[in-house]
Amino acid sequence: MHIGRIDSSATLGDSWLHRVSPKSKLLAFATVLAAVIVSWNVLVVGSLTIALVAVAVSARLDSRLAASLAIYPAMFALIFAFSAATSLLGGVVIVLKATTAALGAVIVVLTTPYPYIFAPLQRIVPGIVGDALLMTYRSLFLLLEKFGNLLTAARLRSGIRAGHPVRAARATTRALGGLLLYAFDLSQRSYDIMRMRGYEGRLRVTLPRSASLPTDAALLTGALTLLAVSITWRVEWQTLNPFSWVVPVVPVLGLALALIARRRSA
Repeated sequence: MHIGRIDSSATLGDSWLHRVSPKSKLLAFATVLAAVIVSWNVLVVGSLTIALVAVAVSARLDSRLAASLAIYPAMFALIFAFSAATSLLGGVVIVLKATTAALGAVIVVLTTPYPYIFAPLQRIVPGIVGDALLMTYRSLFLLLEKFGNLLTAARLRSGIRAGHPVRAARATTRALGGLLLYAFDLSQRSYDIMRMRGYEGRLRVTLPRSASLPTDAALLTGALTLLAVSITWRVEWQTLNPFSWVVPVVPVLGLALALIARRRSA
């Protein structure tokens, strides 16, 4: 799942969206998600998709990484659309809705460090659950590095070359077995260290403030505008559907401007 690249994008990025406060990004994502859920107009949902693509381009996100992450839900939505949609247009809307929702989540993940995403959940879920989410993030990288080392060692000891899938499978199995034992040991050592340092059942994460309040306000205003358009077209669909072609105009212009700005800054 390109975990290392995701973390690098979230922590090392320096775009305008990276500097927006995590709370504002999460609230904007929830608003856009509501807009996706409300609308069943293919042009309106498509406009939401284009708007999110424009945001991703303006934030200089890795287009291949964002697309590869957003495509997973689309694949499952395609299967669901094939079995549940009553028409081709309905199936297209289902896939678009899944892709748009996934793209919104991907943008948040690629511009916000993991601890800042799950920190607000600590106020809702039990303390042990919130702490487990934060510790899983740290342990995941340690386990990935350990798995790579174990796999390399197993291949070297077995003398595996290309064209030996059985030996490669055996080496991978050995590495996974060693990784499982290491994971148990890592969890115990991490818990012991936390207790020695005074852990009392809650890890505190301080959320950073916004670098520019007007930028936060602009992001939230844009998200609310998308929700308002989605609701309006859902309520007054009989009157507005013939004019749905107007909706994508603004997102397309925004995407064009974002592409021009990205080329000039490259």
